[in-house]
Amino acid sequence: MATTTWFKIDNAGKLFPAVTNSRRASYFRLAVTINETVDPIVLQKAAEITLKRFPNFNTRLKKGLFWYYLETQQRPFKVKPEPNVFGSISEPNNPHIHLIEIYYHRQRIAIEIFHSITDGRGGMEFLKTLTLAYLRLKHYPVSSEGIIFDADDITTDNELEDSFQAKIKPGRSEWLPTKKAYHLKGDYFTHHGHYLTHLEMSVETLKTVAKTYQLSITGLLASVIMYQLLIQQNQENPKVRKPIILSIPVDMRKYLPSTTMKNFVMTINIGRVFPMQTTFEEIVQEVRQQLKEGQSIEKLAPQIRANMLAERMLLLRFVPLLIKRMIIRSVFNRVGEPALSLTMSNLGQVTMPESTKNYLESFEFMICSTKVMPINLGIVSFGDRLVMSFSRIITDRHFIQAIVQQLTSTFQIPIRVYGNRWEEAHE
Repeated sequence: MATTTWFKIDNAGKLFPAVTNSRRASYFRLAVTINETVDPIVLQKAAEITLKRFPNFNTRLKKGLFWYYLETQQRPFKVKPEPNVFGSISEPNNPHIHLIEIYYHRQRIAIEIFHSITDGRGGMEFLKTLTLAYLRLKHYPVSSEGIIFDADDITTDNELEDSFQAKIKPGRSEWLPTKKAYHLKGDYFTHHGHYLTHLEMSVETLKTVAKTYQLSITGLLASVIMYQLLIQQNQENPKVRKPIILSIPVDMRKYLPSTTMKNFVMTINIGRVFPMQTTFEEIVQEVRQQLKEGQSIEKLAPQIRANMLAERMLLLRFVPLLIKRMIIRSVFNRVGEPALSLTMSNLGQVTMPESTKNYLESFEFMICSTKVMPINLGIVSFGDRLVMSFSRIITDRHFIQAIVQQLTSTFQIPIRVYGNRWEEAHE
């Protein structure tokens, strides 16, 4: 029988078991499209090798008396055909499931991960290693070239580090504002799951447009989304003004070098209350300034310390887990998501070994929406292909259509639009 190992959940990951439900799945999906049909037998072998390399991924969620933890899942792992439904796994406490799934569909390899294990960057590193292992088992001349994790390497202690505890030095704390933000509205799907809309664009074209506004690609797309949220708010009730707030996760590994495969991410929240007549150019100016101010370790560290302080108050005292869970859920439902309009997570450019690039086409990154934030967005780039992946649990398509219209008509950016067709399958 395999050895059972337990893993401590990091500072950020402890939130997700407490707040997960049927309308807040706390999973995310990453996918890579290769240039041939995926062989599930080979993928199964690659999955077994990669899960052995990253043991904290092959786990199940366990309840202790005072806190959650991860434990090695002894049940055999099997790759599966990719389901047409995203975000339907809402019971991480089920002892019979793995907290990671590996899927295949035609030329796609996809993984779906519970957020207590890792963040988007950690998940992407896993997918990159899995893809390398798959190509190697197909006998293609590929190697890690020292730039990604290799399934043949030994797991290091640094990869299992809680970098929040290890890297953030003591200092002042700063709590994020908690005023209730504007939220998109609509009729929820009767079936649990997300409709996915993917927008594929040229990275170079986006850079050219962004440069005219002195913005990064993230800044340009954030400005477009914020502007369309403003238009939506004006149409719904022009007299009621609520803050329009975008939550943008930031990979802390960029500021504090770390090879952890656990969560090490912080969010910056940008936006404010905008008057009805606010122009796109005025929003651009606001986004440019707030991104510049927010993306600094001096700004991010105090917010992380505040989260760590909350953890010590709620999780390290001798309060039973059942009570902690109720407290965490209550606080999160009052001052967590309600303070945000939409999450926009950009993983940036995926770096892969040169020897693998001829076999790869594109990547996708999908995050779950919630009852409070019924549309969310994941973004990732590979080469000159950037893919925006909107997840939606409401029937109204207008908001996403308006974003496409602005990008194509105003900025003349060619877009390939595709989806998972889940909505049509359930109508």
